Amino acid sequence: MGFTLRTKLIIAFTAFVVVLFGLSGVLFIREKEQEMEQSTFANTNSFAEFTAHAIADNYELNWVNQNVIYFNKAIVDFLSNNADINTIKLVSYQGEILYSYLDEREKPYVGTRRMVGNQSMFPEIQSQRPSIYTNNQRILFIKKLANGSVVFTDAYDKEIEPLKRGERIMYFVSPVDNKYAVFYELNYSSLDDALNALKKRILLLGLFGIMLGITMAYLFAERITKPITKITQGAAILAKGDFNYLVDVRTGDELEILANAFNGMAREIEKSTKAMIYKERVTKELELASKIQKEILPKQIPQTPTLDIAAGLIPAEEIGGDCYDFITMGSRLLMYIGDVTGHGVPSGLVAAVANAVIYSFSDKAAAREILIEANKVLKAKTMPNMFMTLGMMDYSEETKKMTYVNAGHEPLLYYSAKDKKVTSIESKGIALGMFPDISKHLESQEIEMQSGDTILAYSDGIPEAWKNERENYGMSRLKRAFSDYASLSSALAIRNAVLSDVKEYIGGYKQMDDITLIVIKRK
Repeated sequence: MGFTLRTKLIIAFTAFVVVLFGLSGVLFIREKEQEMEQSTFANTNSFAEFTAHAIADNYELNWVNQNVIYFNKAIVDFLSNNADINTIKLVSYQGEILYSYLDEREKPYVGTRRMVGNQSMFPEIQSQRPSIYTNNQRILFIKKLANGSVVFTDAYDKEIEPLKRGERIMYFVSPVDNKYAVFYELNYSSLDDALNALKKRILLLGLFGIMLGITMAYLFAERITKPITKITQGAAILAKGDFNYLVDVRTGDELEILANAFNGMAREIEKSTKAMIYKERVTKELELASKIQKEILPKQIPQTPTLDIAAGLIPAEEIGGDCYDFITMGSRLLMYIGDVTGHGVPSGLVAAVANAVIYSFSDKAAAREILIEANKVLKAKTMPNMFMTLGMMDYSEETKKMTYVNAGHEPLLYYSAKDKKVTSIESKGIALGMFPDISKHLESQEIEMQSGDTILAYSDGIPEAWKNERENYGMSRLKRAFSDYASLSSALAIRNAVLSDVKEYIGGYKQMDDITLIVIKRK
C-alpha cells in the first residue's frame, strides 16, 4: 500500500513551505545583492567626485615636496570614509604610476619608472569622464545626465548595457584636469560578509518555517482525513445499493459541502439513470431522423446530355437545415438548394416539409410559380420565426436555357470558360415563409451557359465556415477556390476540390452550420 492521504498532505504542505521559503530567500538575497552592488557603485562614484581633486592637490602639495607622512595620512583619512575602497593609486596622464597606497604607505617607492602595463587602461586615464573596469573585463564610461542620473557609454560615447547582476567593479578611474587619473580599487568583503549573514538568517528562518509547516500540515491533514474516511465508508455502502444511507459530517467547510453533495448524489443516481435511458432513446431517435433526412436527399444526381452535375451536403449536427433536390420531368430539370434558419431538429423538419411541398408543385410551368405556391404552405404550416432561403434553377434540355429564381438565397457563382472569370449572379428575392404572398418580391432570370461554363450554388455555411473565433472562409476565398477549380474536367471533381478547400481551412475547428453545394457544368 502506498502513502496515506494524511502522509501525502504532510509531505505536500512541507514541500510547499520549503519551496516557498527557498524561492523567497533566493529572490530576496538576489534583490539585496543587486541593491548593495548598486549602492557600492553610487557610493564610490560620489566618493570619487569628492576626493579625486583633493588627492591630486594633496599629491602636488605634500608628496612632490617629500612630505610623505602628511600625504599618506591624508590617503588613510580618505580610505577610512569608505570601507568599500581597498587602495588608491595616482597615475599621470601619460600612464606613469605616481603613487600606490599598498606599495608606499610606509615609504616611497624607489626604482625604475612604473608604467601602467595594460594598454586598455589609457582611454580611461586620458578620458574626460570617470570610468569603471569590471570583473567581466568590461570598461564602462560614466556619463552624468542633466537630471543627475548616470548612464554608461563606451569610449566613443555610445550608450551600452549597464552593470549586470553579479558584475562587480574591480576599480574606479577618475581623471583630474588632463594631468592625473585616480584609481580606486574596490573591496567587496563587507558586502560579502553582509550577504553571508543575511543567508544565515534566512536559513534559520526557513528551518523554523519548515518545523511550523510540518506541525500545521499534521493538524490540517487530521482535519481533512477524518471526514474523508466517513465519506469513503458511505461510498462503500452506496455501492451496495443502499441509497438511503447518509454521511454525517459537520466541519463547517468544503468537506461538509462534499458530504452533503454525497448525500444528494444518492438521491440523484436514480434520476440520472432515468435521464441516461432517456438520452439513449433520444440519440437513437436522432439517428433515425438523420437516416430519414438522408433518404430524402437524391439517391442519384441526374445527368443530361448537356449538363454535368454534382452536389453534396455536410450537416453541422445529426439533422441539418440545408437541403437540395433534382426533379426531372421529361426534358425539364428542376434543381434547387435551400437553407432553413438555424440547424437541428426544427430546421430539419421544415426542410423536409419544403421538399415535399416543392415536389407537389413541380408541375407548375415556371419555377417562380412553384416558389410562390410553396411559400404559402410554409407560411401557413411553420412557426413564425422559421423561414427558408432557396435558389431554384429550371433547365430545359430542348432550348438549352436555364431560368433562375432566388428566394433570398446566396447569389450564384458563374464561371465563364471563355473569360476564365468568376462573377456573382445577383437576383431579387425574399425568403420563403416570411410573408403570405411573395409574388411581388420574386423575379426570374435567364442564364445562357456556354460549353465549359460552370455554376456553383451553395449555402451560407461555406462562406461562414469558421477557422477560429475571428476568421471565416469568406466570399473572396470561395470565389478564388471556384476560379481555380472550375476548369477541372467534371462537376464531381470541382465539388470535391471546393469541399476539400473548405475542410482544410476549417481544420479542427467546430463546424457551425450546414455546408451544401451544387455544381453544374455545361458540357
